[in-house]
Amino acid sequence: MQHNEQRLIEENQKLLEEIQRLQRALNENIYETLFHASPDIIIQVDPSYKIIVLHMPEVPRERLEAMKGTDLFSVTPLSVHGQMRNALEKVFQQGETLHYESEAEALGEYRHYLNYLTPLKDENGKTYSAYFISREITAQKVSEKLRRESDKKLMALFGSSQHLHILMDKNQKLLWFNQKATETALFLFNRELVVGKSMLDYLQGEYQDSFAAYFTRAIAGEIVVFPRHYIIDDNQHFYLEMMLQCIYEDEAKTNMIGISLVGVETTDRRANEAKLERINKELILHNQQLNQYSFVISHNLRGPIVTLLGLINLFEQKSTDEAFKNEIIHHIKKSTLHLDSIILDLNMILSQSDGRETMRSEVYLSNELQMVKDLLKSQIDFAEAQIHMDFHEINSLYSVRSYIQSIFMNLVSNSLKYKRPHVPAIIHIRSSISDNNMLRIDIQDNGIGLNLEKHSDSLFGFYKRFHTHVDGKGLGLHLIKTQVDLLGGKIEVKSIVNEGTTFSVYLPIR
Repeated sequence: MQHNEQRLIEENQKLLEEIQRLQRALNENIYETLFHASPDIIIQVDPSYKIIVLHMPEVPRERLEAMKGTDLFSVTPLSVHGQMRNALEKVFQQGETLHYESEAEALGEYRHYLNYLTPLKDENGKTYSAYFISREITAQKVSEKLRRESDKKLMALFGSSQHLHILMDKNQKLLWFNQKATETALFLFNRELVVGKSMLDYLQGEYQDSFAAYFTRAIAGEIVVFPRHYIIDDNQHFYLEMMLQCIYEDEAKTNMIGISLVGVETTDRRANEAKLERINKELILHNQQLNQYSFVISHNLRGPIVTLLGLINLFEQKSTDEAFKNEIIHHIKKSTLHLDSIILDLNMILSQSDGRETMRSEVYLSNELQMVKDLLKSQIDFAEAQIHMDFHEINSLYSVRSYIQSIFMNLVSNSLKYKRPHVPAIIHIRSSISDNNMLRIDIQDNGIGLNLEKHSDSLFGFYKRFHTHVDGKGLGLHLIKTQVDLLGGKIEVKSIVNEGTTFSVYLPIR
């Protein structure tokens, strides 16, 4: 019985040993399979740097077997020996685990490697061997180099751009900005941009609120375009066209880099647009004037000419009647003077509208009105007129002096001319600054007034008259309108029949 038990124990022991042997063989096979399948260079060396184990991808096993026992430095490029020796000395002398990068020509190509060195120690802690593992990172290095070069080019491109570029995180904090953005911030806010600061720190009032709203829309994926208008010292205008949008790493838009703010200065463009708009208005005005001149030539000039031709024909038919001749000559002279008057009127209008008078200077309203009062003294006395002026709010503008004097002359003379019978003329003239920052001049009288419902469309027309009991040509209001338009202003009229009229002239201050 005891003998059988002993035999059974021995058989079990042998079976266990066989299982362990098979397990070791299996582990060794697995290890060897993984070892030879590794994409890394794996070298085990002893303290004298002799190769114990060697694996190099793309190198046949027979050649690797032949390298075992040789010096590590005999099978590695000379250019890496310095780094390799320093690393091995630290591993064997100090027992350190370390890593470093190297680059060299290997297998006919220039390659980059990331190297790991790990010591193997005995039970006393002494390093008896070391594993040297090199992983090729050429592709990553090339990719990094290309990315750095691309980033460098992009930074140069955006850095030298004449548009301002700012990159913010999702909390509106500055991550990066170019030189133009720095210069613009100093110009507008007298402050330097600082990485980490919130963009809202540089904005005030409604601009801060609107920017926060635009930013929220941009975070949601919208491309937001909006204008900015700043007024700098001395009434200098500065315009920007801004654009906010998300920037992503890839087309799938899975990873947001930040929010881009791009600003394009449009000050010059705005000035050119305003200039073009002004030119267009002048062209329209000149076209309208040409139509009026055409009307005058076809009607006002043709009338006297036809009369003259008829009188000359009569003169030729009645050449023997002296009394009749004298009468015809009288009418010829009258028609000729009428014709001359029309031509003089046309010359005056043309001289005003063709832009000859373009010299602008500081014009004082009180001085120009006083000059007009001196020139119209006899009419003022005859009308027993009282002229009250109030220029305390604003008394000067940068404009064409002769135009301002002509506007006063025509409007004041109209108020005197069209006064109510047996009622002294009272004229109030005052200046103020309008809501759109223009000079407003109000000239109010207590005269006979106008029926604006009837005459509003033709009020400033050429040779238009609305009262026949007073001598006139109907030219004054047309002249005023022409001059106001050329100065870039406008004129408005309010009038009540038998109560009075108020003309409001709006002109640029500068």
